[in-house]
Amino acid sequence: MPVFRNLDQESLDKQYNNRAAVPEHPAILARWAADAAAFRQAHAVEENLAYGSDPKQTLDYFPAGGPGRPLLIFIHGGYWQALDKSDSSHLAAPYLARGIDVAMLNYRLAPDATMAEIVRDNRSAVVWLHRNARVLGFDANRIFVSGHSAGGQLVGMLAGTRWEDLGLPADVLKGGCSISGLYDLEPIRLCYLNRVIGLIETDVAPYSPMHHPPTTTLPMILTVGGDESAEYHRQQAEYAALLRERGVPVSIVVQPHGHHFDALEPLGDAQSELTAAVLAMIEATA
Repeated sequence: MPVFRNLDQESLDKQYNNRAAVPEHPAILARWAADAAAFRQAHAVEENLAYGSDPKQTLDYFPAGGPGRPLLIFIHGGYWQALDKSDSSHLAAPYLARGIDVAMLNYRLAPDATMAEIVRDNRSAVVWLHRNARVLGFDANRIFVSGHSAGGQLVGMLAGTRWEDLGLPADVLKGGCSISGLYDLEPIRLCYLNRVIGLIETDVAPYSPMHHPPTTTLPMILTVGGDESAEYHRQQAEYAALLRERGVPVSIVVQPHGHHFDALEPLGDAQSELTAAVLAMIEATA
């Protein structure tokens, strides 16, 4: 019996169970953590800067050095319930090499935090960064945001935020990059993930980027692994169509192959098409 579109419960759960689809994921996550730790040892970083009072409301800041630097924010994935900013430090490498500061965000996680609180944390981090731009040394008029999986949903929510309601310029974000993003939370509410996340029906529209397109025409880069499930490809295609309808410039970086975890790695590869697209987006504001 279908529970979402033409998918029954087992099929829907399978579409979003990335860890089951990639049995080697523990080794991948361990490699990310080791690479990130080595990167922090070798590069200047201000760790655990607090943008709120909760221990999870912190960020790691990697300064590139030099005047007028742009900032790239990265928001980790983990289905709103796992992983940490410390798993992603190494992704900063190609951006620091081009004079771009990088901030890696943490945020409260489910089940201890609701989706409303998770979205609020990420908005609060942007507000804090903008207000502390002078101290940190970056250009407050050149802030960009990127994220993977659940982090991609948060990129979409930040892009669709009315920043003037929070005391920031409406166009505080100058561009976004979402990797394997989740733009429609209805299938998440209906699948196995919701046992931890705890979405209710009235959470879906307020926290789905499909219901909150960007309020400015900031450029958006979207990508998904070629071997990811049909639902991930559907989500990206429908979000891209919505952005285009709203006049938002959209660039799709095609990854012919690669599972959900593979899809993130090009963001930290100086030779990848994805990194080239992100650098071009940022440097166009120089």
